[in-house]
Amino acid sequence: MKKVSKSLALMLALLLLLAAAGCSGSTPAPTQAPAPTEAPAPTEAPAPTEAPAPTEEPAPTEEPAPTAEPAPAEEEYGVVVIENGDRTVTFTEMPTGVLCANLYSAENMVMLGLEEYIVGKNVHTNPAEVPLEELAWAFENIPEIERSNENAVASGCDLLIGQVSAFKDTAWGSYEQLEAEGINCLTITGTIVPDETVEDIYTDIRNLGKIFKVEDKAEALIQEMKDDIAATNAIVAGVAEEDKPRVFVFDMYKEDQIYTTAAGLESNLIELAGGVNCTRLMADSRWFYTSMETLVATDPDIIIINDYGSQTVEEKIAAIKNNPACSDIPAVVNDSFLVIPLVAVMQDIRAPRACRTMAEYFYPDLF
Repeated sequence: MKKVSKSLALMLALLLLLAAAGCSGSTPAPTQAPAPTEAPAPTEAPAPTEAPAPTEEPAPTEEPAPTAEPAPAEEEYGVVVIENGDRTVTFTEMPTGVLCANLYSAENMVMLGLEEYIVGKNVHTNPAEVPLEELAWAFENIPEIERSNENAVASGCDLLIGQVSAFKDTAWGSYEQLEAEGINCLTITGTIVPDETVEDIYTDIRNLGKIFKVEDKAEALIQEMKDDIAATNAIVAGVAEEDKPRVFVFDMYKEDQIYTTAAGLESNLIELAGGVNCTRLMADSRWFYTSMETLVATDPDIIIINDYGSQTVEEKIAAIKNNPACSDIPAVVNDSFLVIPLVAVMQDIRAPRACRTMAEYFYPDLF
């Protein structure tokens, strides 16, 4: 039994020695650390849920425009009131036919595009009384009517425009007579004021604009006329007073009497053109008769001959030149006679041209 135990003990010791030797002969490879586990990719936050679009409020329903009640016929035109001297002329409807008692009122209407309303004009009284060349086309269809109240009524006009002298029993009829016959009366402003100027022409054009509802055209025409006169006046504005020509207006003569002007449009245009009217304010009336001695005494540099009527230009000039008392007048010595058609210095659109014609004659070196 003891031999067996010793044998077992020896065998165990031998096994232990062999095991120890095996362990010292080779170093076991180091165990690799396990690869680090990758962190899981962050989970994307879910896209925010869009808030539902706000519900649009329905557009407000437009209320239907109120239905306008039809206006009475007279309200379509309105009421136009014209202060015409000491008279007030009222229009409640557009005139349908106009009788022009002179050429210049007809020319004003044509310039505003109103020729279709003209039913007639006066019969011209002299060869110089002809329409402006650029307006001649309109006058081809405008009849000339002899002056009488019967003819005014027969023309079918409901408006008559003329100088103050047109509204007499011996002419087209008085204001009262014409109005009783259904004809409105409009007097040219320049013939009912004490001292007419170009401003009165503008008033007449502006009145036509109001009556026929063409205010814009009227104002444009007025501005054009103002600009033309201002342009002429600017050229002569630098002339000294003592250097301005003295001008005498020879309208007509009767025996030894001369008809001339003391005030009014022609005098105004002479001044705007840089001249001096020799007989300015010499009489209380606008036009007056004076003697040949007045022509001599005023000693004019220029004599304006108004071309109209039965007396010719040649006859008027001869009346001056054949008078020995006039032989030393500067205008006669220098043969300085400016012929102006009377219609050019009346109440219409010709005023700027007449002003220019005068200025060019007064100061040829400035133009």
